[in-house]
Amino acid sequence: MIAIKSKAKGNTIGLYLGKQARTWSFLASLLLSTSSLAAQGINLQMRKARLSEVFAAIEKQSDYTFFYNDQLLEPTRMIDLNVSNGSVDEALRAALSTYALTYEIKGKTIFISEKRIASAIKPEKQMTLHGKVLDEAGQPLAGASVRVKGSKTGALTDSNGAFSIQAPKGALLVISYVGYSEKEMPVTDAENLTITLTTASNSLEQIVVVGYGTSRKGNLSTAVGSVKGEELLERPSAQNLLQGMAGKIAGVNINLNSGKPGGNPAIKIRGTGSINGSNTPLYVIDGMVGADPTTIDPNIIQSVDVLKDASSAAIYGSRGANGVVVITTKNGDLNSSQIAFDNTLSFASLARELDLLDANESLEMFKRQYEYVPGRIAPHLDPNNFFLHKDDLFNSDGTPKYNINWQREATRLAVSHQHALTFSGGKDNIKVLANVSYRNNDGIMLNSYYKQLNGFLNLDWEVKPWLNIKANLNAGGYQSNNIDNNTLGLNALRQSLEYLPFLPVTYPDGTYSRKGDYPGAENSENPVKLLNEVKNVTGRTQSLGNLMATFRLSDKLDFNASVSGQLSSSYNLYYGGRTVFDVAENQQGIAERGHTDFGSWTTEHYFSYTNSWAKHHLNAVAGASWYYYVTSTDRAGAEGFFDDFFQYNNLGTGTTPRIPSSGKTENQLNSYFARANYNFDDRYLFGASFRIDGSSRFGSNNKYGYFPSFSAAWRISRESFFKNMDSRIDDLKLRISYGIVGNAEIGDYVTLNRYNNGQAVFNNAYQSAVTLAGLGNPDLRWEKAKQLDIGFDMSLFNGKVLLTADVYDKRNDDLLYLRKLPVTTGYTNVFDNIGSIQNRGVELGLNTVNIRKADFSWTTGYNFSINRSKVIDINNDVIYPWFGRIIAGGPLNEFYGYERLGVWGTSEAEQAAQYGKKPGDIKYRDTNGNGAKDADDRVNLGNAMPKWEMNMTNTISYKGFSLFIDLQGVYGNHVVSLAKALMVNPGPNVNSFKSILNAWTPENQNTMLGQLRVNSDGFDNEAGDSFNVEDASFLRVRNVGLSYRFDKNWLQKIKLNTLVLGVNVENALLFTGYTGYDPEVTSFDAALNQGVDVYQYPKPRTISFSLKTSF
Repeated sequence: MIAIKSKAKGNTIGLYLGKQARTWSFLASLLLSTSSLAAQGINLQMRKARLSEVFAAIEKQSDYTFFYNDQLLEPTRMIDLNVSNGSVDEALRAALSTYALTYEIKGKTIFISEKRIASAIKPEKQMTLHGKVLDEAGQPLAGASVRVKGSKTGALTDSNGAFSIQAPKGALLVISYVGYSEKEMPVTDAENLTITLTTASNSLEQIVVVGYGTSRKGNLSTAVGSVKGEELLERPSAQNLLQGMAGKIAGVNINLNSGKPGGNPAIKIRGTGSINGSNTPLYVIDGMVGADPTTIDPNIIQSVDVLKDASSAAIYGSRGANGVVVITTKNGDLNSSQIAFDNTLSFASLARELDLLDANESLEMFKRQYEYVPGRIAPHLDPNNFFLHKDDLFNSDGTPKYNINWQREATRLAVSHQHALTFSGGKDNIKVLANVSYRNNDGIMLNSYYKQLNGFLNLDWEVKPWLNIKANLNAGGYQSNNIDNNTLGLNALRQSLEYLPFLPVTYPDGTYSRKGDYPGAENSENPVKLLNEVKNVTGRTQSLGNLMATFRLSDKLDFNASVSGQLSSSYNLYYGGRTVFDVAENQQGIAERGHTDFGSWTTEHYFSYTNSWAKHHLNAVAGASWYYYVTSTDRAGAEGFFDDFFQYNNLGTGTTPRIPSSGKTENQLNSYFARANYNFDDRYLFGASFRIDGSSRFGSNNKYGYFPSFSAAWRISRESFFKNMDSRIDDLKLRISYGIVGNAEIGDYVTLNRYNNGQAVFNNAYQSAVTLAGLGNPDLRWEKAKQLDIGFDMSLFNGKVLLTADVYDKRNDDLLYLRKLPVTTGYTNVFDNIGSIQNRGVELGLNTVNIRKADFSWTTGYNFSINRSKVIDINNDVIYPWFGRIIAGGPLNEFYGYERLGVWGTSEAEQAAQYGKKPGDIKYRDTNGNGAKDADDRVNLGNAMPKWEMNMTNTISYKGFSLFIDLQGVYGNHVVSLAKALMVNPGPNVNSFKSILNAWTPENQNTMLGQLRVNSDGFDNEAGDSFNVEDASFLRVRNVGLSYRFDKNWLQKIKLNTLVLGVNVENALLFTGYTGYDPEVTSFDAALNQGVDVYQYPKPRTISFSLKTSF
């Protein structure tokens, strides 16, 4: 299409190539010769202007009319221009200097056309060019793209910013990098190039991966957060890319609840959306939906894009209810190759010890407990109590012979190492990236570990100009030895806190001590013995593959076909030794083996359409998807072993087999989807999508869910009136979006009646029987999340300040939960759609370039988020999760219990007696004033969710040195500590915190701790009362890292491209009032039991040393 821009009428007249063009050319040539070209003075002072706008400005100041093809002008590109009293010729040369365009003047018409290159150049004139791509501070940009415009020839810079490419003289090189403005430069006789890229305003040119396609960040009308691959590597001790993402994106809460090796963080995007189903986002890796992100080495990640609002996630329908995390891996380099080797050695230790009683203090506690009854004497002081091991434990005066710090005995300095080897390269039309990674992480608890080996292969094959094939293969596995935690069982973590400090690890004869060796103490096992003689090994092998073909049906229309699959086999091996008390002693050893096979397959077919004309730009996607999932499990076990030799390796050596179990489930999802994005003049942006999902998990009357979305954005800074308002603002865009997504994570077969097989007594004998295990509900409907998002994106001071803000309102309706049934039905509950919850919040992201000079730079990243939840409806019911309450009008994750006022004093004996208490007993608030303690006295004690969260990073670079500091702040959340509830009460029969010595006595009555007594004396102590619910606000120096990049000139002498050494401290400092190990904790995955600390595996402090090199 040819277009003439008419100055007189201000309109665009479309003309087809051919006779009309030749006619206009002939008429224009008759009007005036080009001799007057230099006589006209042109003045242009333009910032971030399109080429079409430059031409229009020249028309206004001259008598010329432009004649050109709209699509030649690259309408999304902006240029800065400064021409003072210049000729039209000078203005045109300046305007077209970075374009592959030329001009010709005939009369009063200026013809714009594409430069003709390459075809007339003979092969012998090809030049081999070498160069480096740098940022504005002179630092190399690794992975920048360098290509010859109009050809398939291209290369990527190595980690030193260097590249090599062949190109004919006169061709144009196009240099681009994510977050930087694209640059073009002609090939001249110079064979060594230094190319500097400038930061793109607001990173508008950054490519963001969205569902089934990509988009320039400047053209987004939805809420999408992005993290570059190199940002994930700022924390080398992070065990996977999810940990590396922590704190990078506002509204994305990544909580590493446990410090155990291989532990995965809990991720929530914009609050809790479901009270029964999953709140975990959907992961998409290189188009593979539902892939496991922990299997990907962070070193090969190009970018991570998080689709936060319903409008951006709706294209994934029911699978995008909790947001979508889209992970894009790196590609190989055409016509070049590189090998990178990354290594990290880490040392981890317990970050802080809890303030527990030592041996003398523990015995003082027991002495006071026994003295609660006058004349009663503690066993170690009673000369008439000759209990076993008394002489081994105590001196004749009752003082202890041992003083053991069990936190230190149960933990260790854990040494871990991880390695990654990556090859990237390509030749002709094939790009290859291959990666092998291995990690061996020891936990700080004895004998805990996590080992992982993964391989990854990425192929990109340009088979024909009309056909591209991409293939990914990811295979590997892991094994870990788990330490039982976050349970109320007498496990090693719990015993490392509760075990008595005056008991030794082993007696002189080599036998382990037990807590019950002290009369009256809880009889539980030695934590060191538990860690040595209880094994709980889990592992998995898996393979994932994805094959995608793109057929270019035309320059505007593609057809994409993909198939992906995942196969995995996981196992669990458990053995509790024959002499391990409270685990397997009574059974003379317990061994179990469990096995799970999993498989899933996905096929997707969709069309992609892209077109631009005049100021209009349209992108559309439409297709279908099919997903199938199957899993099978089996488990067997045995008891009664003669020795500990065979363990779980030979269940047949056990004398008593356990009843085996097995099962199989499967489900299927059929989907149809479409999306369209329209952009007018880069000012007005519109998007819409629609998806239909059909799930086998629902009955025939509700099988299909329908999920639409809409979004719009206004680039105010592109308006003519804005350009004269404030030159400090480079870009300003307002966004609004609304969408509906679903949730089908309710498990399989809940719409059907479920049956169990077993035995029943009939005619005085056991007979096989089938019983109804659970009622089905065929009328179940999809959970639906409706979300409205309003936000803006702003760039100031030539991209040095980037600001993003969002306000959202998300409502989840038809919540899937267990509804109580009347007793007369014979069943307790059934799954049903019972209510609605709402999450409202504010998100703020700020990135600044504080200083950028040749040898010094300082950048800051900051994000802040607030989320408030509210229960709209809960079927006129009240749900009481552990220590909590869910009621209409209240928030989610509310702690609900009794308010402890203190301890009844001697002057309050008469008042205490009205409640059946006496001085020294704990005093609770009588909220309803009825003179008794009852359930109606319970009040709101706080919330597990914070009032606000913030993260701030600072990166300071000087020459080869780089300092990285990561701060995390959380305010207003609460945690209920089960350790405190069970250890700091009036009658503990275990060790306790030092604070227990402040318990009530007649001389010390101003305290919150009741008078000490033996457990059997009885006392009133509510585990979930206000004393045990603590403020868990904190400020953490999450990470501090220092690295040095060696000078490239020196490295060339030893044939290396890069060499970077670093030291890093994870969990460096923590400031909090919480008395447990770490306030960032929740021991349960269930949405309604957040903020409960049940002897959680403590987070370590980790010091890492890293070495990264490439050649």
